[in-house]
Amino acid sequence: MASAGSGGGGGEGGGHKVVIAMDGSQHSNNAFQWYIDNVHRSDNKVILVHCPEYRSLTNAPYLTCDPDKMSELARKEESNIKLLVARLREDIDKYGINGFTVRAAGKPGEAIIKLAQAENATMIVIGSRGLGTLRRTFMGSVSDYVTHHTTCPVIIVRQTDAVNE
Repeated sequence: MASAGSGGGGGEGGGHKVVIAMDGSQHSNNAFQWYIDNVHRSDNKVILVHCPEYRSLTNAPYLTCDPDKMSELARKEESNIKLLVARLREDIDKYGINGFTVRAAGKPGEAIIKLAQAENATMIVIGSRGLGTLRRTFMGSVSDYVTHHTTCPVIIVRQTDAVNE
């Protein structure tokens, strides 16, 4: 279980520094919206972090067979990542949030924790896909990893059944 950090907030003016994990899924979008609706204060500093996993490349059965196809998939994936990061910047502006976006590299859970430590975050907000115990054991869970390896509080925003379907 993550332990609570020391009291006084980490943002300018006494607010908190909040890292919000964003992967472009409805789960992360809902976690961001939940943060805005329930936790956000104007003196908080918000860091939206995206850690690309390049799913189309890692799931491609022909990855090693066709270098042209691999290049095409990489270009598409990179284009999608740039669009997502741009949308995250728009969300910061839309809500008038004091914050910025970060594109992190590596395994998502480790990257989120590394950023939170580097920024001296006072909390992390992350969505949850609501995986069952068996699927979480085999597939892993970023929210589970973050919860068990960070030193600051973690808010995990669970989804309604409609989002999990």
